[in-house]
Amino acid sequence: MKIKILISCLFISGFGFSQSHKATLSKIEKDGFHKIAISSEIRSASQDNLAYFRILDKSKKEIPFANFDNAHHNSLLFQKLDVLSKTRSKDSITSIIVSQKDLKNVTELSLVISNTTINKAYSISGCNNQQDWFGLVSNQTLNDLTNANGTSISKSIILPRNNYKFLRFDFNDKNSLPINVLEIGYYKGGRKDIETTYLTDFKYKISEDKKNKKSIITFISNNFQRVDGISFDVKTKLFLRNASVFVNSTRKVRTRKENFKLEVSSFNLNSNASNVFQLNGFFEKEFTIEIENQDNQPLEISKIKVFQNTVSILADLKANEKYEVIIDSTLSQPNYDLANFTQNISTELPEA
Repeated sequence: MKIKILISCLFISGFGFSQSHKATLSKIEKDGFHKIAISSEIRSASQDNLAYFRILDKSKKEIPFANFDNAHHNSLLFQKLDVLSKTRSKDSITSIIVSQKDLKNVTELSLVISNTTINKAYSISGCNNQQDWFGLVSNQTLNDLTNANGTSISKSIILPRNNYKFLRFDFNDKNSLPINVLEIGYYKGGRKDIETTYLTDFKYKISEDKKNKKSIITFISNNFQRVDGISFDVKTKLFLRNASVFVNSTRKVRTRKENFKLEVSSFNLNSNASNVFQLNGFFEKEFTIEIENQDNQPLEISKIKVFQNTVSILADLKANEKYEVIIDSTLSQPNYDLANFTQNISTELPEA
């Protein structure tokens, strides 16, 4: 379905609109670069693809923009991990082994990947001798691997806290070509907490699978949404439960396609923790969470919140000017010079 619309409520703040529902970015108080946070509504309507997004001035000329998150990353120090080996097995598994012996209690790493439209399944294991490997992450998926403002993208991967000296990333190439992982590392130096936006459109229902001793939580939204995380308020006093997140997917089996549940993330609900989880992001209107109760009573859950990591752009705007914003799926990825100069722009910007 083609999207060629003008939306009246695109951004978190700063917008007005006429009766024709043409969005205008106004309230610009001074000349210069501004930070603009993109709302969940526009991300849903644009299929979470900034390639379809444009800012126009009063003469209908495009105003260049760049991803603010990339500018923020450029202001930090990216520490590359040493890649010890990169191999591809007969089973169509690409394995990359890195050394993290100088790190302690690692919970997040970043992969720099060449742009691709491929979704890639991966698993991660750790060890201290490069022989005896132990599982950390199983059958997760990297998606949305396209940066509208460059030729590569940085993707964060959440890990269980660990202190292994070595990590092995196994990428499943059975159903697609390999992806080009350029670097693996982490950002160092005053990184800010991830900004998030709660998604109020998702409604959920909790049911019990008594036979398999599981609680099933089904989430449904009217529209596709980018989901990056989830939080739980649990009344039960003492608990430690494994939980997995599933989305509906299809796969080819010989000459036919079949539907199946794809596990995209897993985590542990723990009475001694905050129970706020960053997930491996996905773009869906329905998903489920399965909680393994074993021989315990189901958790008494009082509230669940779904959120997405806020995406912001930066653009050079003029005071008192009005700008129009459009989404058009016939557009291709813009290539603005600005993307090459974000490292020279302060990350402390006024918000439009």
